[in-house]
Amino acid sequence: MNILIIEDEVFLAEKMREAFSKKIISNRIKMIHSYNCFLRELSIIESYDIVLVDIMLSDVDEKTGLDIVKVIRNKNINIPIVIISSMSDFHRIESWFDAGANDYITKPFRIRELEIRVLKWFQTYFLSLYFWNDKTIIYKDLLYNISENQFYYEDTPIKLTRKNKYILSILLSKPEKLITNTYLIEKIWWDVYMIIERNLRVSMHRLKSELEPYWCHNRISNIRWEWYMLKK
Repeated sequence: MNILIIEDEVFLAEKMREAFSKKIISNRIKMIHSYNCFLRELSIIESYDIVLVDIMLSDVDEKTGLDIVKVIRNKNINIPIVIISSMSDFHRIESWFDAGANDYITKPFRIRELEIRVLKWFQTYFLSLYFWNDKTIIYKDLLYNISENQFYYEDTPIKLTRKNKYILSILLSKPEKLITNTYLIEKIWWDVYMIIERNLRVSMHRLKSELEPYWCHNRISNIRWEWYMLKK
């Protein structure tokens, strides 16, 4: 996952980053601490898979997390947004959902609880496959165990780098569907203008090399050098 954490409590933001780095498919985790920093991320906001935002930011412009939610939704960007707040009265919560938030968690919270919520949203938005439950995602003989952050071919663990786990999860989220080079570049490197397509071909070659010992490397097809697809 690509996760954007907008939290002005630096210690808490760092704890969140550490937890996500260890427990889930995390390609990129970015921490920022103000509304102005968020504006610098806005041009690449669609490269993120989820946004976690503190509702009360210590910002000189008096902007809040709610302003961030509104900016994202006004751009018609439909990625999960989870509000973090020490407030829990009904009317405030209602205003967050009205603005476009998908979920909220109340401070103080256990990091494990936040992990569970993030994984649930990741499942709902990106991993709605032919079969999945709370612990595993299955497509044909490929399986991803969420709690272990581990891919399997049949019952054999597949050894993958962190980046290649993320690439495979993208392909696994859209089985038998064409995925454009541009989409993959934005998700993996977040800057389609700086990364040339050769980088993508090299990364795909490395992923297929890691899959080759498990006899599933040919599942990844490159079509006319414009699209990739995970096939049967």
